[in-house]
Amino acid sequence: MFSLMRGSIPDAGNDPLDAITKAAALGAGEITFYSLFELSPTLDPTVLRELKAEADNLGIAIAASLDWLNPLRLDRHARELQLGDGDLARGVRRLLETGASLGMREMFFTIGTLEDRAGNWRAQIDALAALLMGLKPALADFGMRALVKTHEEITSWECLELVERVGPDALGVSYDPANMLVRLEEPLAAARRLAPYVTQVHIDDATLSFEGDTALRRHLAPVGQGIIDWPSLLALLPTAKPLIELHRGQFAIPAFDQALLADQPYIRLEEYAALVQSAVRLGNRPPTDQNDITLRLPAALELVAG
Repeated sequence: MFSLMRGSIPDAGNDPLDAITKAAALGAGEITFYSLFELSPTLDPTVLRELKAEADNLGIAIAASLDWLNPLRLDRHARELQLGDGDLARGVRRLLETGASLGMREMFFTIGTLEDRAGNWRAQIDALAALLMGLKPALADFGMRALVKTHEEITSWECLELVERVGPDALGVSYDPANMLVRLEEPLAAARRLAPYVTQVHIDDATLSFEGDTALRRHLAPVGQGIIDWPSLLALLPTAKPLIELHRGQFAIPAFDQALLADQPYIRLEEYAALVQSAVRLGNRPPTDQNDITLRLPAALELVAG
């Protein structure tokens, strides 16, 4: 069984039932929305029950992420604060409770952006760890676990630290290997570090090419045409649920900036060398059309179906 992100479904608009129907037609056993608020802006219980009933009839489960989760970026949490009467933890607890009522047992979240990492990043991680620790009783009550997503701003080492601080009973990892390239981590090596805690793996691929004398650029590619060794990665994570999420971000990575490298002690020489070598091998091959995600969908579907 695989899951399909709402934004990776061709021609899926803002109607959740339409997206659910299209995901089922593509063979998905689950559709993942970016937020529960996509299902109902007010989390109307009647609307949610009706959508679940329709999904059940189609033989597909409904999942959703927690979207952002960062106590030091409250500007992104207006809806959660409203749910919690001004208290972020209370608002997130309401989201977990709603997710559980729809049959969800895990909900992943994203901490921030590359710009956040350039700020008070350590304080953000500490604040998040404290928030998650406070939510442990609620997660236990609902039979749920939160999952930290390996987004472009966070390293595998920081994800590992968060899981160890909070506890794997409450926090796991939603592993997105294409994002590890932005942190100059080799995806298979990072997967080995996180493997005991990974319960979900995002399906997409990417290549790296040189950009001038100072950077590498991530180009998105169909599965099997990029850097990621998918057979080895899936063998390493045999119980992780595949989630097709076709990315859109095309990041320039200052891979040859000496100051940046000096500030990234987690980078491993052998992983760094493998990524640079992949850019050498790519040469001048033009990238796949980055604006048309449908070009990458068939290969992703073939991988999860196989």
